[in-house]
Amino acid sequence: MRRATAAFAVLILLAGVAGALAQGGSGKASSTEAALVERMKQTMAAWSTLDPAKAAPFYAKDPGLVFFDIAPAKYTGWAEYEAGTRAAFADFTSLAAVVSNPVAHVQDKSAWSTAEVLMTVTMKDGTKMPLPTRWTGIWEKRGNDWLIVHEHVSAPLPMPGHGEDAAPHKH
Repeated sequence: MRRATAAFAVLILLAGVAGALAQGGSGKASSTEAALVERMKQTMAAWSTLDPAKAAPFYAKDPGLVFFDIAPAKYTGWAEYEAGTRAAFADFTSLAAVVSNPVAHVQDKSAWSTAEVLMTVTMKDGTKMPLPTRWTGIWEKRGNDWLIVHEHVSAPLPMPGHGEDAAPHKH
């Protein structure tokens, strides 16, 4: 009987700890998450300038970090990312990146974030191209700043036979 009572008490304690972690613990976590959501918006605003140097302060510069973008698929290290995006932007006159549904989850000095980003690119020939994307970031707290140490940007593909503007197929 004592074992069952002790086991039950341990389960209750673990459930309480798990619940506190799931809720972010104190109000401090939610304010940190709100600040990180704001940093996400600032990151996309920086990319909207078409100047990778403006986005640079949001990224860690370790040479082996991987950043997945729409094209090309992968950059290794900030230097490659900066050079690649600078070349890609050469054909653009503007880029508007609107963040929606941003969410950040903070755990100590690490965080992950997700958002949908509607990018609208205007090409030098005047063609406007809307590009709905999904954005996932892994962040680390370094000094006073949250920096992206891994990023994944992707564009959903239309379902076959549904056209570009069709909603995804539901089962």
